[in-house]
Amino acid sequence: MKEKRNLILLAGLVFFHLVLISVQAPKGNEPTYFERAVFAVFAPIQHGVAAFFEKARDVWNDYFYFRQVQKQNQSLRAELFVLRQENQLLKNILKGYQGAEEIQRLLSPLSRSIIVASVIGVDSGQVYKSVVLNKGSVDGVKKDMVILDRRGHLVGRVIEPITLKQARIQLITDEESGVGVLSEQNRVIGVLNGGASGKCLMRYVLKTNRDISEGEEIVTSGYDGVYPSRIPVGKIVSITEDTTLFKSIVVEPYFDFSELDRVAVLAVDLRELE
Repeated sequence: MKEKRNLILLAGLVFFHLVLISVQAPKGNEPTYFERAVFAVFAPIQHGVAAFFEKARDVWNDYFYFRQVQKQNQSLRAELFVLRQENQLLKNILKGYQGAEEIQRLLSPLSRSIIVASVIGVDSGQVYKSVVLNKGSVDGVKKDMVILDRRGHLVGRVIEPITLKQARIQLITDEESGVGVLSEQNRVIGVLNGGASGKCLMRYVLKTNRDISEGEEIVTSGYDGVYPSRIPVGKIVSITEDTTLFKSIVVEPYFDFSELDRVAVLAVDLRELE
């Protein structure tokens, strides 16, 4: 039995060896059966690996593409922001000027007059009092520089403290702020202070003055020595009278707290250009 088992094993090995020889025997230009079998097994794996790396390459390229698009978008948004500010400044300033020489003199400093900053904090005790910017003295921010929102509306001014990379802004809605203003239509002069719930009060307008009405636009007068003239501030929403000599005028500021993420710091004193 042992000899028969060895004989069967030997015959099986010989047969298996002949099969291997036959499947690997060359068939001219055609692949062998063994090559066909190996290809059939590994082709799907190779295809899957190739597809995986191709997909990974596409994802990688798309990532850098979108990163580049995002950077370009941010750059264009910043450029658009500055252009809007310059446009609004030009509209405000050029109202009082005529002639090419005066206009050319005004245009020269505007390209360096705006510092774009982001709001990074608010006054925890009173949200309508002040905010903190991410720009400071190393960026050229100084005390009493004027702050505008993205549409060129008045927000406030820089106050102390000012650090290397941060600055505090007093909002026009602060009760302790004071802005010289006038009505756009009839040029009625007053002083704007912060009021309740984010609104402002236009003070020192006599009851006898009949040249001011609800819906009028309020702009800066330039008489306070801090803010340049003709910057849009807000609109009158109500006018009432009390026991004092003056009208009680409520002004709705134009700047919106929900959009106060990016502001413009005027790094040039526009009063010198007026």
